[in-house]
Amino acid sequence: MGLCITNDFLHKYLLKAILPVVLHDRMIVEGASTEERIICISFDCDVDEDMERIPSLLDLLKNEGIHSSFVVVGNLANKYPIIVEEILEKGHEIVNHSFSHTENFGSLDSSQMEKEIRSFQTFMISNFDYKPEGFRAPHLMRNYSRALFRILKEDGLYDSSYVGHGILKIDDVVEVALTSCPEHHQVCFDYWHHFQLPLLKSSFKKFLNLWELLLSKEHLINVFLDPNFISEVFLKEMIRRVSEDFKFLKLEDIAKGFTRR
Repeated sequence: MGLCITNDFLHKYLLKAILPVVLHDRMIVEGASTEERIICISFDCDVDEDMERIPSLLDLLKNEGIHSSFVVVGNLANKYPIIVEEILEKGHEIVNHSFSHTENFGSLDSSQMEKEIRSFQTFMISNFDYKPEGFRAPHLMRNYSRALFRILKEDGLYDSSYVGHGILKIDDVVEVALTSCPEHHQVCFDYWHHFQLPLLKSSFKKFLNLWELLLSKEHLINVFLDPNFISEVFLKEMIRRVSEDFKFLKLEDIAKGFTRR
Protein backbone atom coordinates (compact mmCIF):
# COMPACT_ATOMS: atom_id res chain seq x y z
CA MET A 1 0.00 0.00 0.00
CA GLY A 2 3.09 2.27 0.14
CA LEU A 3 3.85 4.91 2.74
CA CYS A 4 1.15 5.20 5.39
CA ILE A 5 1.42 7.32 8.53
CA THR A 6 -0.16 6.21 11.81
CA ASN A 7 -1.39 9.34 13.56
CA ASP A 8 -4.58 9.32 15.62
CA PHE A 9 -4.87 13.10 15.84
CA LEU A 10 -4.55 13.66 12.09
CA HIS A 11 -6.80 10.70 11.30
CA LYS A 12 -9.55 12.01 13.57
CA TYR A 13 -9.54 15.65 12.53
CA LEU A 14 -8.75 15.35 8.83
CA LEU A 15 -11.63 12.92 8.38
CA LYS A 16 -13.85 15.15 10.53
CA ALA A 17 -13.16 17.92 8.00
CA ILE A 18 -13.36 15.83 4.83
CA LEU A 19 -16.17 13.34 5.37
CA PRO A 20 -19.02 15.84 5.96
CA VAL A 21 -18.15 17.39 2.60
CA VAL A 22 -17.58 14.20 0.61
CA LEU A 23 -20.58 12.42 2.14
CA HIS A 24 -22.84 15.44 2.67
CA ASP A 25 -25.75 13.66 1.02
CA ARG A 26 -25.42 10.31 2.77
CA MET A 27 -28.67 9.06 4.29
CA ILE A 28 -28.05 8.35 7.98
CA VAL A 29 -30.79 6.22 9.51
CA GLU A 30 -31.92 6.52 13.12
CA GLY A 31 -33.89 3.57 14.42
CA ALA A 32 -34.99 2.12 17.71
CA SER A 33 -32.62 0.45 20.10
CA THR A 34 -33.24 -2.96 21.64
CA GLU A 35 -34.08 -3.87 25.23
CA GLU A 36 -31.42 -6.55 25.22
CA ARG A 37 -27.82 -5.65 24.54
CA ILE A 38 -27.14 -7.20 21.13
CA ILE A 39 -24.11 -7.31 18.90
CA CYS A 40 -23.41 -8.67 15.43
CA ILE A 41 -19.93 -8.77 13.93
CA SER A 42 -20.53 -9.79 10.32
CA PHE A 43 -17.97 -10.54 7.63
CA ASP A 44 -18.13 -9.01 4.15
CA CYS A 45 -16.63 -11.37 1.57
CA ASP A 46 -15.90 -9.45 -1.64
CA VAL A 47 -12.69 -11.01 -2.99
CA ASP A 48 -10.96 -14.39 -3.20
CA GLU A 49 -8.72 -13.60 -0.23
CA ASP A 50 -11.80 -13.07 1.96
CA MET A 51 -13.18 -16.48 1.06
CA GLU A 52 -9.84 -18.20 1.65
CA ARG A 53 -9.69 -16.69 5.14
CA ILE A 54 -13.12 -18.01 6.18
CA PRO A 55 -12.17 -21.53 7.40
CA SER A 56 -9.85 -20.15 10.10
CA LEU A 57 -12.53 -17.59 11.10
CA LEU A 58 -15.06 -20.40 11.47
CA ASP A 59 -12.72 -22.21 13.86
CA LEU A 60 -12.25 -19.05 15.92
CA LEU A 61 -16.00 -18.37 16.09
CA LYS A 62 -16.66 -21.97 17.11
CA ASN A 63 -14.17 -21.66 19.96
CA GLU A 64 -15.85 -18.42 21.07
CA GLY A 65 -19.37 -19.92 20.80
CA ILE A 66 -20.49 -17.25 18.32
CA HIS A 67 -22.78 -17.61 15.32
CA SER A 68 -22.46 -14.80 12.81
CA SER A 69 -23.43 -13.54 9.36
CA PHE A 70 -21.26 -13.90 6.26
CA VAL A 71 -22.11 -11.38 3.55
CA VAL A 72 -21.10 -13.15 0.35
CA VAL A 73 -20.98 -12.21 -3.34
CA GLY A 74 -22.70 -14.66 -5.67
CA ASN A 75 -19.81 -15.27 -8.05
CA LEU A 76 -17.59 -16.09 -5.06
CA ALA A 77 -20.18 -18.46 -3.61
CA ASN A 78 -20.14 -20.15 -7.02
CA LYS A 79 -16.34 -20.38 -6.96
CA TYR A 80 -16.04 -21.60 -3.36
CA PRO A 81 -18.99 -23.98 -2.77
CA ILE A 82 -17.19 -26.04 -0.12
CA ILE A 83 -16.61 -22.92 2.00
CA VAL A 84 -20.25 -21.87 1.60
CA GLU A 85 -21.35 -25.33 2.74
CA GLU A 86 -19.04 -25.10 5.75
CA ILE A 87 -20.48 -21.72 6.74
CA LEU A 88 -24.00 -23.15 6.67
CA GLU A 89 -23.11 -26.46 8.34
CA LYS A 90 -21.66 -24.56 11.30
CA GLY A 91 -24.87 -22.63 11.84
CA HIS A 92 -23.93 -19.26 10.41
CA GLU A 93 -25.99 -17.06 8.11
CA ILE A 94 -25.23 -16.13 4.53
CA VAL A 95 -26.41 -12.67 3.47
CA ASN A 96 -27.06 -11.65 -0.14
CA HIS A 97 -24.30 -9.27 -1.27
CA SER A 98 -25.51 -9.16 -4.90
CA PHE A 99 -24.29 -11.61 -7.52
CA SER A 100 -21.41 -9.66 -9.06
CA HIS A 101 -20.56 -6.89 -6.54
CA THR A 102 -20.80 -4.13 -9.12
CA GLU A 103 -19.02 -0.88 -8.24
CA ASN A 104 -22.05 1.33 -8.88
CA PHE A 105 -24.85 -0.72 -7.34
CA GLY A 106 -26.62 2.33 -5.92
CA SER A 107 -26.85 3.85 -9.41
CA LEU A 108 -28.32 0.79 -11.12
CA ASP A 109 -31.83 1.00 -12.49
CA SER A 110 -34.58 -1.10 -10.97
CA SER A 111 -34.27 -4.01 -13.39
CA GLN A 112 -30.50 -4.26 -12.91
CA MET A 113 -30.83 -4.17 -9.11
CA GLU A 114 -33.51 -6.83 -9.31
CA LYS A 115 -31.27 -9.07 -11.42
CA GLU A 116 -28.31 -8.72 -9.04
CA ILE A 117 -30.39 -9.55 -5.97
CA ARG A 118 -32.60 -12.26 -7.40
CA SER A 119 -29.78 -14.04 -9.25
CA PHE A 120 -28.08 -14.53 -5.89
CA GLN A 121 -31.28 -15.81 -4.27
CA THR A 122 -31.91 -18.25 -7.11
CA PHE A 123 -28.31 -19.47 -7.05
CA MET A 124 -28.33 -20.14 -3.29
CA ILE A 125 -31.67 -21.96 -3.38
CA SER A 126 -30.71 -24.07 -6.40
CA ASN A 127 -27.22 -25.00 -5.25
CA PHE A 128 -27.45 -25.09 -1.46
CA ASP A 129 -31.18 -25.40 -0.73
CA TYR A 130 -30.77 -22.22 1.31
CA LYS A 131 -32.79 -19.02 1.06
CA PRO A 132 -30.92 -15.95 2.37
CA GLU A 133 -33.04 -13.74 4.62
CA GLY A 134 -31.17 -10.47 4.17
CA PHE A 135 -29.27 -8.17 1.85
CA ARG A 136 -26.32 -5.78 2.05
CA ALA A 137 -25.47 -3.63 -0.95
CA PRO A 138 -21.96 -3.63 -2.42
CA HIS A 139 -20.08 -0.63 -0.96
CA LEU A 140 -23.24 0.11 1.09
CA MET A 141 -25.98 2.57 0.12
CA ARG A 142 -25.48 6.30 0.17
CA ASN A 143 -28.97 7.51 -0.73
CA TYR A 144 -32.54 6.32 -0.25
CA SER A 145 -33.58 3.95 -3.05
CA ARG A 146 -37.28 3.31 -3.55
CA ALA A 147 -36.41 0.61 -6.09
CA LEU A 148 -34.20 -1.27 -3.64
CA PHE A 149 -36.78 -1.34 -0.87
CA ARG A 150 -39.50 -2.39 -3.30
CA ILE A 151 -37.41 -5.39 -4.41
CA LEU A 152 -36.49 -6.33 -0.85
CA LYS A 153 -40.12 -6.10 0.27
CA GLU A 154 -41.29 -8.29 -2.61
CA ASP A 155 -38.62 -10.87 -1.78
CA GLY A 156 -39.13 -10.73 1.99
CA LEU A 157 -35.56 -9.66 2.74
CA TYR A 158 -34.31 -7.43 5.55
CA ASP A 159 -31.61 -4.86 4.70
CA SER A 160 -28.32 -3.85 6.30
CA SER A 161 -26.92 -1.37 3.77
CA TYR A 162 -27.27 1.98 5.54
CA VAL A 163 -25.17 3.70 8.18
CA GLY A 164 -26.72 4.94 11.41
CA HIS A 165 -28.07 3.48 14.63
CA GLY A 166 -30.63 0.92 15.70
CA ILE A 167 -33.29 -0.92 13.76
CA LEU A 168 -36.39 0.37 11.94
CA LYS A 169 -38.69 -0.23 9.01
CA ILE A 170 -38.24 1.65 5.74
CA ASP A 171 -41.03 1.06 3.21
CA ASP A 172 -42.05 -2.01 5.25
CA VAL A 173 -38.54 -3.46 5.04
CA VAL A 174 -36.57 -4.08 8.25
CA GLU A 175 -33.35 -2.05 8.20
CA VAL A 176 -30.59 -3.13 10.61
CA ALA A 177 -28.33 -0.10 10.44
CA LEU A 178 -24.56 -0.44 10.40
CA THR A 179 -23.42 1.39 13.52
CA SER A 180 -21.80 4.77 12.89
CA CYS A 181 -18.24 5.42 13.96
CA PRO A 182 -18.24 7.49 17.19
CA GLU A 183 -15.77 9.96 15.65
CA HIS A 184 -16.98 10.03 12.05
CA HIS A 185 -20.74 9.71 11.91
CA GLN A 186 -20.97 9.63 8.11
CA VAL A 187 -19.29 6.20 7.95
CA CYS A 188 -19.84 2.96 9.80
CA PHE A 189 -17.42 1.70 12.41
CA ASP A 190 -15.19 -0.57 10.34
CA TYR A 191 -11.64 -1.68 9.69
CA TRP A 192 -11.34 0.00 6.30
CA HIS A 193 -11.63 3.66 7.22
CA HIS A 194 -9.32 3.19 10.21
CA PHE A 195 -6.55 1.20 8.56
CA GLN A 196 -6.92 1.00 4.75
CA LEU A 197 -7.07 4.63 3.67
CA PRO A 198 -4.11 5.86 1.60
CA LEU A 199 -1.38 7.73 3.47
CA LEU A 200 -3.05 7.89 6.89
CA LYS A 201 -4.39 5.42 9.44
CA SER A 202 -5.28 5.23 13.11
CA SER A 203 -3.57 3.07 15.70
CA PHE A 204 -4.86 -0.31 16.84
CA LYS A 205 -5.14 1.13 20.36
CA LYS A 206 -7.37 3.97 19.12
CA PHE A 207 -9.60 1.55 17.23
CA LEU A 208 -10.09 -0.54 20.36
CA ASN A 209 -10.78 2.57 22.46
CA LEU A 210 -13.56 3.56 20.05
CA TRP A 211 -14.86 -0.01 20.11
CA GLU A 212 -15.08 0.14 23.89
CA LEU A 213 -16.88 3.49 23.61
CA LEU A 214 -19.51 1.88 21.38
CA LEU A 215 -19.85 -1.02 23.79
CA SER A 216 -20.42 1.38 26.68
CA LYS A 217 -23.17 3.46 25.08
CA GLU A 218 -25.00 1.32 22.48
CA HIS A 219 -27.57 -1.43 23.06
CA LEU A 220 -27.53 -2.63 19.45
CA ILE A 221 -24.19 -2.79 17.64
CA ASN A 222 -23.91 -3.92 14.03
CA VAL A 223 -20.43 -3.83 12.49
CA PHE A 224 -18.68 -5.68 9.69
CA LEU A 225 -15.09 -6.74 9.10
CA ASP A 226 -13.22 -7.78 5.95
CA PRO A 227 -11.82 -11.30 6.53
CA ASN A 228 -8.81 -10.65 4.35
CA PHE A 229 -7.52 -7.83 6.57
CA ILE A 230 -8.16 -8.96 10.12
CA SER A 231 -5.85 -11.16 12.14
CA GLU A 232 -6.93 -13.71 14.71
CA VAL A 233 -5.43 -11.51 17.43
CA PHE A 234 -7.41 -8.50 16.17
CA LEU A 235 -10.76 -10.31 16.26
CA LYS A 236 -10.06 -11.96 19.60
CA GLU A 237 -9.30 -8.56 21.12
CA MET A 238 -12.60 -7.18 19.86
CA ILE A 239 -14.52 -10.16 21.26
CA ARG A 240 -12.65 -10.09 24.57
CA ARG A 241 -13.83 -6.55 25.25
CA VAL A 242 -17.51 -7.46 24.85
CA SER A 243 -19.11 -7.76 28.29
CA GLU A 244 -21.26 -10.74 29.28
CA ASP A 245 -24.46 -8.68 29.17
CA PHE A 246 -24.18 -8.56 25.36
CA LYS A 247 -25.67 -11.34 23.26
CA PHE A 248 -24.04 -12.20 19.93
CA LEU A 249 -26.69 -12.72 17.24
CA LYS A 250 -26.86 -13.24 13.50
CA LEU A 251 -28.40 -10.39 11.52
CA GLU A 252 -31.38 -12.55 10.57
CA ASP A 253 -32.16 -13.14 14.26
CA ILE A 254 -31.98 -9.43 15.01
CA ALA A 255 -34.36 -8.70 12.12
CA LYS A 256 -36.78 -11.46 13.16
CA GLY A 257 -36.78 -10.25 16.76
CA PHE A 258 -37.74 -6.76 15.61
CA THR A 259 -40.54 -8.11 13.39
CA ARG A 260 -42.05 -10.05 16.31
CA ARG A 261 -42.19 -6.99 18.57
